Amino acid sequence: MLASGCESEQVTQLVDRIRGTAPETQRPPVRVKTISVGFPEILPDQVFSGEVEPEKSVVLTAPYGGTLTALRVRKGERVGGGQAVAVIRSQSVESALQIAEASLDQARDANERLQKVYTSGAIPEIQKIDIETQLAKAEATAAAARRAVADGTVKTPYRGIIGELYVDQGVEVLPGQRIALLMDMNVLNIRIDVHENDISSIVIGTPAIVSVPALGLENLSAVVSERGYVASPLTRSYSCILRLADRNPKLMPGMVVKASFAVPEVTGDRRIVVPAAAVRMDTEGKYVWTVVDGRACKVHIVPDGYSGRGIIVSEGLSAGDRVIVEGFQKVSTGMEVIE
Repeated sequence: MLASGCESEQVTQLVDRIRGTAPETQRPPVRVKTISVGFPEILPDQVFSGEVEPEKSVVLTAPYGGTLTALRVRKGERVGGGQAVAVIRSQSVESALQIAEASLDQARDANERLQKVYTSGAIPEIQKIDIETQLAKAEATAAAARRAVADGTVKTPYRGIIGELYVDQGVEVLPGQRIALLMDMNVLNIRIDVHENDISSIVIGTPAIVSVPALGLENLSAVVSERGYVASPLTRSYSCILRLADRNPKLMPGMVVKASFAVPEVTGDRRIVVPAAAVRMDTEGKYVWTVVDGRACKVHIVPDGYSGRGIIVSEGLSAGDRVIVEGFQKVSTGMEVIE
């Protein structure tokens, strides 16, 4: 069993008073927020910030460099599948087509002349095959050149809305340069970032309640459809996708949302669970700050895995103990606190 940090601290304070070394100044009490630990259902819901985004979106880019001679859509415009968005003209691509067409005409003429001569038996079979091969190559080259010119007309792959335009008509564009953003608005999802301390409680299929403050919408049902497995190197968080149960026409991409997760009550579960954010670590192991008789007390704990609401504690705490969840950075052992 773990010894209580408060008991040892009280002994230390008693010795200090006997020796006359106890501090004379009295610090003002620190305001903290606590929870009474116990069954999982008494812990607060997990709440994460996120934003609305379309399930499908694609950035349309320039297939090659050239002049953007026509921009046929506007931002916010609804477009159909295969609709032209922009037209790019390249002098080099058009010249390549002219050369390919001329070579094809020459190959066709040579093939027609050969067929007349071949029927009279004036040329061998191998020469006939060579001419036909040259014709096939010319046809393939011309077809590729035509496709390149046709690719200069940038088209939408599916129906959606033009969310953004990145260029203006008449400008010179580079190969791969962004032209427009196409968004499929039929299905909107919620993207949230979950910290590494909480990701263990989020699995595919976990239900969530979503609110959109900008629209005054609350209690929108959603479910986790994708769970990230690679953490951001900067925030140490994982990206998760929530799918809304019902389509709301008021929702727009980029709107800020709040997603809360409520873990169902487990009948007969007698384990102590504390929020992961409240657990700290020192040279002796993991600990939490509790409040006993209005004073802060450091209590070392023995973790026993994770639940949907936080860290399971096998030793160190009892049901009803008040654990500091906000303001623990400002307290020390024995310091007077206000809840």
